[in-house]
Amino acid sequence: MSIEALSSINGMDTKQGLNNCMDDEDLYKSIIGMFVEQLISDIPKLTQEYEVENWIEIGKIAHSIKGASASVGAFEAQKAAAGIEHAVKNNNISTITENFQAFISLISSTSEALKQNL
Repeated sequence: MSIEALSSINGMDTKQGLNNCMDDEDLYKSIIGMFVEQLISDIPKLTQEYEVENWIEIGKIAHSIKGASASVGAFEAQKAAAGIEHAVKNNNISTITENFQAFISLISSTSEALKQNL
């Protein structure tokens, strides 16, 4: 995985991600690997919790994704996760339901693009 390849992924700010990792490329790549694993694990959990309308758990998972996204510079995923988390905190179910599939699609495509570059 090259930093150049990562920077070409839509929604990635590799400069910020590297900065968060003290400009250590190996550390950054390692953290991206963990991030991909987290997303791969979280996507089915989110879907399952959505099916049973467990909004609180969705908010917790979104919060975790938000922080992890910020650490690797995945600003689009961070923004989407923050929106879901905020909607849960405000018990705004219509916002959750209106944005959930787009959120899942975004984190799925982000994880897939990163995985292809690992």
